[in-house]
Amino acid sequence: MEEHSDDENSEPTPKKIKREWVKSYSNKAVEMMKKMGYENDKGLGKSNQGRLEPIIAVQQDGRRGFGLKLDEAQGPAGQWEPEELDIPESVRWLRNLGPKSNAYTYDVFMSNIKYGRRKTTLDEETQFCDPAILHRILNAKTVFDDLNDSELRRARSRCNPFETIRSSIFLNRAAVKMANMDSMCDFIFTKPKDKNGKSLVGPNELFYFADMCAGPGGFSEYVLFRKSWEAKGFGFTLRGANDFKLDKFFAASPESFDCYYGAKDDGNIFDQINQDSLNEYIRKHTPQGVHFAMADGGFSVEGQENIQEILSKQLYLCQFLTALKILRENGIFVCKVFDLFTPFSVGLVYLMYKCFDEIAIIKPNSSRPANSERYLVCKYKHADTDSVIYYMDAINNILNEEAEDPNTEYDVLEVINYNDIIEDEEFLRYIIDSNNSIGNKQIVGLRKIAAFAQNVELKETRQSEIRQKCLKLWDLTDRLRQAPEVKTTDRLLEELLEDWFKDLNWLNVPPKEMTSVASLGTHIQNVQDWYFVPIGRGETNINACTLFLCKARGNLLRYTEQKRWESVDHVFDVQPRSIFFGEIVYENYGEARTQTRVVALHIIDAICLGGINIRRRTFRERVSMCEKYALSLNKPHKKERTSCAIRSKPVFRLQDMSSFFNKMRHYVLKDNSQRFGYALDDGKFFVPGGMLIFCELTPNYVSAYSRSHNKLYYFDTQNNEAFYKDQITDTKARLIFASFRLSFLRRLLWKWTNIHQVDEHTVDEEEKILFRSEFVQFITAKQTANS
Repeated sequence: MEEHSDDENSEPTPKKIKREWVKSYSNKAVEMMKKMGYENDKGLGKSNQGRLEPIIAVQQDGRRGFGLKLDEAQGPAGQWEPEELDIPESVRWLRNLGPKSNAYTYDVFMSNIKYGRRKTTLDEETQFCDPAILHRILNAKTVFDDLNDSELRRARSRCNPFETIRSSIFLNRAAVKMANMDSMCDFIFTKPKDKNGKSLVGPNELFYFADMCAGPGGFSEYVLFRKSWEAKGFGFTLRGANDFKLDKFFAASPESFDCYYGAKDDGNIFDQINQDSLNEYIRKHTPQGVHFAMADGGFSVEGQENIQEILSKQLYLCQFLTALKILRENGIFVCKVFDLFTPFSVGLVYLMYKCFDEIAIIKPNSSRPANSERYLVCKYKHADTDSVIYYMDAINNILNEEAEDPNTEYDVLEVINYNDIIEDEEFLRYIIDSNNSIGNKQIVGLRKIAAFAQNVELKETRQSEIRQKCLKLWDLTDRLRQAPEVKTTDRLLEELLEDWFKDLNWLNVPPKEMTSVASLGTHIQNVQDWYFVPIGRGETNINACTLFLCKARGNLLRYTEQKRWESVDHVFDVQPRSIFFGEIVYENYGEARTQTRVVALHIIDAICLGGINIRRRTFRERVSMCEKYALSLNKPHKKERTSCAIRSKPVFRLQDMSSFFNKMRHYVLKDNSQRFGYALDDGKFFVPGGMLIFCELTPNYVSAYSRSHNKLYYFDTQNNEAFYKDQITDTKARLIFASFRLSFLRRLLWKWTNIHQVDEHTVDEEEKILFRSEFVQFITAKQTANS
């Protein structure tokens, strides 16, 4: 199965169109350009920016002689009047008001299967469309038997009103189709909401999505363009030529995308073991399942374009089935299909109709009108769809058994009893209306291509106007695709730090080091305003807490004591345009001789994450975003790790320090020494060597609790003013809550190599008890004073 994310092979062409630009320049020109440093898929600018596609050269129409005209009896007379266009397109949703999928048992479903001789034509499939429309579609395609690829491609480009939109800023046209459909469906793909209009994604939750049969990845590039690292994607597609091409994602960074190929590691979606292992892999990251699933499978049907639906039946089935397995309740699904004329295909759609609250069959304007491509959109998945999943698994196993016997003449023709579909009048009418509407548009598109091929003087004059209108409607920028520019360190810092870049001396301010519990009192007025993170032992300068800057993919820098930015030797999948505070630590799993030590990057606080500026948000908001950022980038269950782990440092309230120590336990290290370690969420642990303490407020403010009003308030120690939360405006919030720079400048350091450390080698149990006792007394005294 050769999968595609574009619709090139669903066109009614007699031959497969392999490349859009293959005849636009000569091989000699390419060789000359390569000698001067040109690389494929890179611009000609100094930093590889600029236009990626060559300018099309005019070509002679193959071997056809000058002056030869097509037989006008085979098609239109080469004249064309502009057709009416729907911008934006309307979407008609079909709501399931009848019984849901869990109302049917597996045995009832199995009784629906109907076998018969394998279909080899669509000529008689008129139960779900107007027979005249189907026959006109099939007849219109015969016109192209006398056209060569070059003629067809140029006629199609000239006549399609939406053609010049092309792939916009993305890898391919599939991404533009997804933008188009997202806009058509009120952006429910990237901002999913439930039936009551409430977001399906919590404020501190990642948006999870899956992309099936969709190499090279246009769908995912679009979703990441919208969501950046606030999403985490899982990709499943065939390995090989049509695999995901993450290095070609220019509109978005792919660090939050995780390619997985199933237990058999081949990406074959027809295999149930692969489907189930994909589901298991996703559930390790998000037990509820993904919010959004996409499928864009297709394969070459050269010479058999008229029966593409019959050839694609198992692909339809497996994409639908896998989506049901991986989606969470109320999840959204979109899948590319072609014709929907056969009872088998319509029966699959009926099953999906029973598993979701609403479905729609749409034909976006960005999908070329002459092809049979359309998309099934399903929203609000039901909680219990197990009976349908088991049934679809059984059908897939039957089809796989049939595939092993190429001589068999029999096939599964129906998966839902035809009478049941007929009785559901609303569903039946929806399918017929959809097929007729899309069929009529396809006929218009086919005839228009034929007219433009016969008359090279015909022009579609609306392309430029429509491009601008659609890009604005779909919320896309009107510019060419360009490779990301690699900027100098200083230039990128100036962009990310903004006014903080004018004076960078604050980068070199060390933390204030505490030597005892009593010394904390000189800096801390209310312990409730302070937080702490355990930090590593700092065995080398490389392990010290510092600022990190990611300039480009695979280019992570750290700020050193020598006041310069140096490359990090270890590989971390960090998004470009990120600057954050953290440390590289050693994490351990296992104990004693079997112990293994691995490198990890712990993020503490941040200024900018993947281009999202968070420097003036509150400390707790920044920490929450760092957690999402690390969760999005980290791939803890990857079979073949190519990068080191990334995680957000655990953050605790200062008043909870005693309970933090109680959670630490002894670990036996590889040298048989014992240390107190802190357990992480994936079975690993690290050995803290101290803690960093941060205040969430600016120096002039302290929080307190009003007993009379039973509320928390913030007190201005300079002006003797108090503000409750509901009185704080955005301007006032910037005065009360510390930015990253203020939190950074006020940070306190507690090294456990001092007198009251918790290192097992230098402190006995009495000293640890004394330390905790003193700290509890300190907290109690501070809380009493503030109340």
